[in-house]
Amino acid sequence: MYPSCEVRWFFPAAPEGLIDWFVSKNRRFDTPASAKRTDHYLLVPNGENIGIKLREGNIETKHLVKRQGERHFPELGATGVVEHWIKWSFKLDEADSLSQSIIHDGQDGWIAVEKERLGFTYHFLEDGAISEVSIYEWVPEGCQVELTRIVVENKTFHTFGLEAFSSSGQMERNLEQGAGMVFLALQRWCAASGQPIAGLGFPKSQSVSYPAFLLEL
Repeated sequence: MYPSCEVRWFFPAAPEGLIDWFVSKNRRFDTPASAKRTDHYLLVPNGENIGIKLREGNIETKHLVKRQGERHFPELGATGVVEHWIKWSFKLDEADSLSQSIIHDGQDGWIAVEKERLGFTYHFLEDGAISEVSIYEWVPEGCQVELTRIVVENKTFHTFGLEAFSSSGQMERNLEQGAGMVFLALQRWCAASGQPIAGLGFPKSQSVSYPAFLLEL
């Protein structure tokens, strides 16, 4: 079981300012560090509160526990919907014929989502120090920051998300701290590079979860 506190936005066009900021941090698409993968999602009718997917030999289910509600991030004038989720992950038998059929042949109700991620994790240490670690490194207290390029039915989108987790029940605090740090960093980068803050764009209307986004396509 993996609980998280999250906020996410989806973009129909490439958010050039965000991409440039990640490039400034030496994180680029189409490099080995942004390894591509394809997840297969089950589209559940009226299922905005549940996500079911096949990912790299596992089946993962994600359930919405609480919608905390709208949150404003003043550093960039961003507004998003904060949600609490719980995820379970189960290893699939390599000989499982249904999962192999879904992955290789496709099945009604399932949709393939190609992904390529850029990101890092803020690690909040016990002594109050904060470090940036790999998005693939597990830490007990942290907030993951990611920009993902996704391709669904030959259409390209981008999604920017913050996902906080905690071994001591402080997910909301970690999300608040992580969001404050990343949006302040983006604000300062905009000022230094001449990038207009308004060009980044984090409207509430584009703040949805993966299940809700896929059901709207």
